[in-house]
Amino acid sequence: MEVSDRRCLGFAGSPRTIATIGGFIVAAGLAIVVVRFIGRSPAETDLEAWLGALALGGVVAAPGVLAVLALWDRPALLLPAALVLVPVSFLSFAGILLPLLAPAVLLFVAYGRRSALRPGRPGRTAATLAWVQVLLVAAVAALLVHQDPRSYVTPVEQGSTGDIVTVAEALTSLALVGTALVGGWALAVAKTTRLG
Repeated sequence: MEVSDRRCLGFAGSPRTIATIGGFIVAAGLAIVVVRFIGRSPAETDLEAWLGALALGGVVAAPGVLAVLALWDRPALLLPAALVLVPVSFLSFAGILLPLLAPAVLLFVAYGRRSALRPGRPGRTAATLAWVQVLLVAAVAALLVHQDPRSYVTPVEQGSTGDIVTVAEALTSLALVGTALVGGWALAVAKTTRLG
């Protein structure tokens, strides 16, 4: 990349900014893992609690991983990363994920600037966007759609919960997140030009 190209990228499109945003989003995903595990329901086994926390954290961290992967000549990955962050920001009723809207805006700007310098094939960009969006929505749905009520009794309390994340739901969600990332990487190859 030439010096003039770097100036055209501006703040949002610079590799350092994109890497920082990606790292911030992955850190948010890891924080969700910790918070979800600490706040687990007594009705869950330890394995269900860990896998459920990892699955939810994986959905939150996925846009950050996409942003970092975009630095390897795949600017098309910035678009699904930005678009996924918008609904992910509203996953928490407490609003703790709302700060992810700011990185979403920066990733939209970064996509616009980087794709202007290295335009991809429009069909591939659309396929990448659709692939990642559909699989990450399915990953969230795998965690939330099926109700798994369970009762529990501990030495100090008893109660019930309307839904837990089972091992099967968590593993399905993690597999969908992984498939979204790998497929997005494969689909987002930048357009190559032939010489001679």
